[in-house]
Amino acid sequence: MGLGLGTAQAQDGGGSRSTTLSASVNTQLSYLVSSRTGGVDGGEFVAELRPGVQLSSRSGRVVGSLNYALGLSYRARDSGAQNVQHQLSSSFSAEAVERWMYLDGSATVSQQTVSAFGQQSTADSNQNNSNRVEVLSVSLSPYVRGVFGSAVSYEARLSANATNARRSITADSSGSSGSVSLSSVVGGTSLGWGLSAMTQTSDFRAGRQTRGDRYAASLSYIPDPELSFSARGGQESTDAAGASKATTSNWGAGVTWRPTDRTRLQLDTDERYFGRAYRVSLDHRMASSSLQFSSSRDSSNGSSGGSGQRLTLYEVFFAQFASVQPDPVLRDLMVLDFLRAQNLDPNAFVPGGFLNTSVTVQERHQLTLSYAGLRMAGSVQAFASSTSVIDAAAVSSINQNASQWGYMANASYRLTPDASLALTGSRLLTQGNATRNGTNLKSLSLSLSGQLARRTSASVSARYSVFNSDTNPYREAAITASLSQRF
Repeated sequence: MGLGLGTAQAQDGGGSRSTTLSASVNTQLSYLVSSRTGGVDGGEFVAELRPGVQLSSRSGRVVGSLNYALGLSYRARDSGAQNVQHQLSSSFSAEAVERWMYLDGSATVSQQTVSAFGQQSTADSNQNNSNRVEVLSVSLSPYVRGVFGSAVSYEARLSANATNARRSITADSSGSSGSVSLSSVVGGTSLGWGLSAMTQTSDFRAGRQTRGDRYAASLSYIPDPELSFSARGGQESTDAAGASKATTSNWGAGVTWRPTDRTRLQLDTDERYFGRAYRVSLDHRMASSSLQFSSSRDSSNGSSGGSGQRLTLYEVFFAQFASVQPDPVLRDLMVLDFLRAQNLDPNAFVPGGFLNTSVTVQERHQLTLSYAGLRMAGSVQAFASSTSVIDAAAVSSINQNASQWGYMANASYRLTPDASLALTGSRLLTQGNATRNGTNLKSLSLSLSGQLARRTSASVSARYSVFNSDTNPYREAAITASLSQRF
């Protein structure tokens, strides 16, 4: 990706700056006091050094971004804790052959929860948690796209993905798929059609391999630019629910309504081999606030739990500032500067989700509200999710049927042009079932941040968390001071 971004910048010939590269170093010192049932109360100092690099390209033949940080920590008491952590978020899209061949790719490294019923902790917690593992996910998808004559468009795509957990096989999986689609492209008509075929394979290292094929035909009707309807039908064969393949007929319909540039409503439903699948999404932007709602039920061939898109604060305010700054490069800088000034973490999102090693059906409902004023800013994210393993024989201590709900709310106030105060609260509840008891995590934090220089900032924060569980409950209090330098 770095080579591609370098090529993109060279093509600009020194014009508009399409490629940006920056680095940062964050140092922080925390003092944690934790209390556990049957354990020893005590406190410890935790020191952390986190160098990072950010690379982005917003124009040219390669468009994408890369954000990487290496966390090096030292714990005064718990020498057996994991002292090295990686955090990566990257994605790119490249035009390999002009207007014909393309390549999409992504890679992420993050801390994920193994069991929904095990110990839970907040994303910014420094405590040692054996129920969290570092997971690497990589995907690559080359495809070609074009038009036959002037009436039929085509697309042929190959995709490959892999997931690997550090020092564990819990999240290890790989998958591949191939698809071909044809559709009408005649302009000025309200009727359209489409044909598609797809084959897919998923292989879980701690589970088994599953295969599936799907064929579909679709019709679309667009009575006016604001409204569109679609209907589809076909067949699919899969062995996800049993040892042998089963063939079922499926059908679906959908409607999309765009009354204004700031409002979009989409409804889709399909009858699949596992039952009813659906997706509902609503996006609405106002002058200083935005609302996003999504509700979905679908199958997942990946190993990470939870369904639907969990929006980070960066994604929320990137959409919110679309009407203020349409240029994505300038908007990216605006959002990062805004969140930094308000002492808000761009990567913060609602907790939840867990690992599975088989195909699951996942249902998720999520509501996101955001507000950005001159001195006050805030957002609320709430979700409820349910995960069910399709293959009954695969339900185990790793493969879990679980229901969760939670929220994260934050508010910040700019005291001066260079200082702000922020308050954040969150909750994650896992409901119990016939064999396992539920858990409940609540956390509240208060932070004060200031801009010491153009590229230097400092903050101090206090956090208090309570985790209720029948097996490993705890209470935790932490005070953290940090210093950040950008280059």
